[in-house]
Parts: sequence; structure tokens; C-alpha cells
Amino acid sequence: MRPDRQKPRTAEDTERQRALRASRRHLEDLRRAHKRPPADVRVKSTSVPKYLEPAALSSYRSSPSELCSELGE
Repeated sequence: MRPDRQKPRTAEDTERQRALRASRRHLEDLRRAHKRPPADVRVKSTSVPKYLEPAALSSYRSSPSELCSELGE
């Protein structure tokens, strides 16, 4: 056989490739299944905001308790 040609596929190569594809699909299914919570676990339907606005830095209050009461208003 000439050195610039690839060796022909054999039955072993194709079976190995089939096994690799099946393994890859199985791992993708496992990853997809583990992204979701288990079926018997209840999940809250409310969402949590990804970003919360920082508190305003400019305030005329000086003590921490006054700042907390101002933020609570």
C-alpha cells in the first residue's frame, strides 16, 4: 500500500466507532438528566433575581441602625 493512502476500514474499526458513539450518547443523556432535579423533589416555582441593585451610597444618615431603617422604608 502506498504511504499517502489511509488504511481501509475494518469491521473492528466500525464496531469500535459504534461503541464510542453509544458511550458518548449515554454520557450526554446522563448529563442532561442530572441538570434537572429528581422527579420526587419539589422545586419552588419562584425565581431569584441574578443581580441585585447595590444600596445607595449617598445618605444623610450616619449610624448603621439609621441606615438599616432607611433601607427598610
